[in-house]
Amino acid sequence: MNILYIHQYFCTPAAGGGVRSYEFAKRWVKLGHHVSVITSIGYDESLKPHKTVTIDGIRVTTIGGKYSPYMGFVRRIVSFCFFALHSCGIAAKARHYDVVLATSTPLTVAFPAIIARIFAKRTTVFEVRDVWPDAAIEAGVLKNHLIILLARLLEKLAYRYCDHIVPLSTGMLNRIKNKGIPANKMTVLSNCSDMDRFDPEKYDRCTLRRNFGVADHFVLLYLGAIGLTNDMPFLAKAMEALKGDDRIVWWFVGDGNRLDYLIEKVRCLAVPNVHFFGKVAKSEVTKYVSASDIGIVSFINKPVYYENSPNKFFDYCAGGLPSIFTRTTWLSPYLSHYGAGFVCENNDIEELCKFIRMLRNDPGLCKKMGSNARKLAHKEFSRDVISNRYLSLLKGLSSEKKRSSD
Repeated sequence: MNILYIHQYFCTPAAGGGVRSYEFAKRWVKLGHHVSVITSIGYDESLKPHKTVTIDGIRVTTIGGKYSPYMGFVRRIVSFCFFALHSCGIAAKARHYDVVLATSTPLTVAFPAIIARIFAKRTTVFEVRDVWPDAAIEAGVLKNHLIILLARLLEKLAYRYCDHIVPLSTGMLNRIKNKGIPANKMTVLSNCSDMDRFDPEKYDRCTLRRNFGVADHFVLLYLGAIGLTNDMPFLAKAMEALKGDDRIVWWFVGDGNRLDYLIEKVRCLAVPNVHFFGKVAKSEVTKYVSASDIGIVSFINKPVYYENSPNKFFDYCAGGLPSIFTRTTWLSPYLSHYGAGFVCENNDIEELCKFIRMLRNDPGLCKKMGSNARKLAHKEFSRDVISNRYLSLLKGLSSEKKRSSD
């Protein structure tokens, strides 16, 4: 098959962002398929504007249009529209591809998917990583009534004109279904765990922790975006509540538009043992996971974030870390069934502190839950398994389209 993959935030392991698209594309290329990626600059600094390069067999074209999570609202909209407009030109001529796969966010990647469907007559798949504009509205990011109206119209067109929709969680599927989209037009393919990349046996944990200077401490790891939707005020309150325990260390690996807020909050509250490492290449993130004791997943207490499929959780599991969610999640049954972590009921500080202290005071329980998390990752969320499911879906949709055309 010949696949066109449209992803504005495409990242390789050299960068610090999510590598879902890269990992899938790499596996499909190894199986003999051709994958071409269209992306912009910003997330992966190794990609240069207006260049086409081959990375692990993947043909990656960077069309320009810089994006950064630090951009203001207007600059983001301009970036999204610039990328969508240039991608539409490529999508309109995509007749030599079998499938066009567009992954959001931003929602504007729906434009080239629709163009490929209508003008190039290609099989199109729209992947929904967050249900927009719902997520932006509930987070308070999107307030302009006209833009909301236009976003809802684009969302409706994407669901109508794309051949298939891939939400990343059952909650997302149900939300889209409630918008009038039939369930048989959707397939849930969650985020994944990279079992080899995060294998705990890659490092000597004692040596790693000694090098980090945390040999005798209990390390709480927060990995990934530090943004408005990640509820940094809640984590600041948790750090304040636990600051009397000098054995506890907080690590933040990532960046975002709330990083400066969090750094200032930690300073004002005089919380000790908090370290900010900034954006770290995915290839280096494994060291931080292997040296930690617990992985923290935090989102604001809005209904749409119950449905979120956070990369950090799947990385924690692959690395053998128990997870604590600061709010309810569709992943709760997995955590409960495998004994791989805890879920706080809707941002309850006391409950979060209780879970942290429980695992800090019982190293045996912490280790057992970490082992269970690794089992959960292997059985339910292995990248290899989900990649094969995705490829089978694309093949089936492409074959069905060809039969209907004949």
